[in-house]
Amino acid sequence: MSEQTVIERALQRLTDPRMWYGLSGHQVAGEDVARHVMAAAYLMEREQWDPQLYAPSSRHHIRDALDRTRRDGAGDTDTQYVARHIMELLLRLHTGAPYVDYEVWSEHRSRTLPEVLDLLRATAQAARTTPGRLLPRRK
Repeated sequence: MSEQTVIERALQRLTDPRMWYGLSGHQVAGEDVARHVMAAAYLMEREQWDPQLYAPSSRHHIRDALDRTRRDGAGDTDTQYVARHIMELLLRLHTGAPYVDYEVWSEHRSRTLPEVLDLLRATAQAARTTPGRLLPRRK
């Protein structure tokens, strides 16, 4: 399945407003998720975090890049939580598997840095296609 087809199918599922709530109960804007994910991609690319060179506990995988960029202010726990759901949706659509954990996927010994960066970029693209807010905020 092409990357564009995966994204188009994901977009149909991303319109569910429940997908856009973080662990804090606050609604998350797609652009905020995209900013966080792209900061993680930039970090991994800049520092050449090739998954084939690092063991799962090395702190050089997607989760670790998201954690580090969150601590640096590029996102927060809510954007990381929503990003996880988008990544896993994209991976399920791409692989056809009923469930994919993005952390295990990114740490697989066959994974390459270009594949990881493609997932992060596709996640940012999918997140950016959603409205800033899907539901009015409660007062």
